Amino acid sequence: MFGNLDWRWIGIGVAIMFGLNILASLILVALMGDSLPPTTADPQDAAQALGGGRLLLGALIGIASFAIGGYIVGRKSPGRTILEPGISAAIAVLIGLLLSGAFTLGNLLTGGLLPFLAGLLGGYLGERQQTQHAVVDR
Repeated sequence: MFGNLDWRWIGIGVAIMFGLNILASLILVALMGDSLPPTTADPQDAAQALGGGRLLLGALIGIASFAIGGYIVGRKSPGRTILEPGISAAIAVLIGLLLSGAFTLGNLLTGGLLPFLAGLLGGYLGERQQTQHAVVDR
């Protein structure tokens, strides 16, 4: 099921997921506009300023971007592995944390778990779709 990892597709997955995450951020800015807290705000203050509904919407859009990226990688990559999209999601989170200056091991573990799982789910669904198309095409 896991086979050998294709690092080329992991790299492609990182690019796809990082790009989709930036797109998700732009969508959130468009939806929330002036209600977003300043980037210098303490994370707890920022979460409180957003409120539960907006925080949940942001989390769902972000997680969806990793699941969609995982689906694309699972659907397009040759071979059968769902780990590639999960690893891609974790690396994309790592890059985002490094670029934002918020990298800590705790942030990587807490901020990377759901994207990793979403990438796995998307990869699984993409692999299923790829397998179904291969059976129909024969």
